[in-house]
Amino acid sequence: MDLGLDGRTYVVGGGSRGLGHAVAEVLVREGARVLLLGRDEDSLAAAAAALGGPAAACPVDVTSPDAGETVARAVGEAFGGSLDGILVNHGGPPTGQALALTEEQWRHAFELCVAGPLRLLRSLVPLLGDGGSIAFVTSSTVRQPMPGLDSSNVLRPGVAGLIKTLAHQLAPRIRVNGVAPGRFATERSVALAEERAAAEGITADEQMAATATTIPFGRYGEPPEFGRVAAFILSPAASYVTGANVQVDGGLVVAIP
Repeated sequence: MDLGLDGRTYVVGGGSRGLGHAVAEVLVREGARVLLLGRDEDSLAAAAAALGGPAAACPVDVTSPDAGETVARAVGEAFGGSLDGILVNHGGPPTGQALALTEEQWRHAFELCVAGPLRLLRSLVPLLGDGGSIAFVTSSTVRQPMPGLDSSNVLRPGVAGLIKTLAHQLAPRIRVNGVAPGRFATERSVALAEERAAAEGITADEQMAATATTIPFGRYGEPPEFGRVAAFILSPAASYVTGANVQVDGGLVVAIP
């Protein structure tokens, strides 16, 4: 299938590694140009170099008050101010149980998941042309709370509500969707496994193997499997899809609806 991405321009959050980079790889392979966002300047530069000429880097912390303005300026420099899509993606919020998390941790989680993306979109939505697309990388916690991920359990469903709200407000000119990963083989997943393994007195490999048994596919996903779905959602090929939260989780979430 031709996704219709040739010559289109995208901002990709968390583009230096993991799921964000996997999405950027598919976009570039399909002919798009990408502006990668991330906090680590060296990692970001290396990721952009690996993708080649169609990729540029914009070091930024999405929780900073001027993040939106910084990225908008970078879009002007990289793409002449023209933008076709945005992948809203960032690091995971703090782990831990709700009452054990500090007020500062809750505040950071809110900035990361809600306030920061809103600031970014205030600056970037005016740059999107007709047929533009926004995709939030959400989480399985949108549908089904996960033990030890309480800040995500609380805030991600709110992001799903934001997606529905923006999908109505920005239609029909701009589509807004979520893409919800389950367990993927990323640095974040390994870090979570190590944390849980330490609490259970087992190895991280043993913890990940036990988690894999709860997934109908019997394994963690590979980032390119997520990247292909997200790239489709961002592309003109998904022109009648908006307000959705698409699960990419090997059947992990069993909640209905």
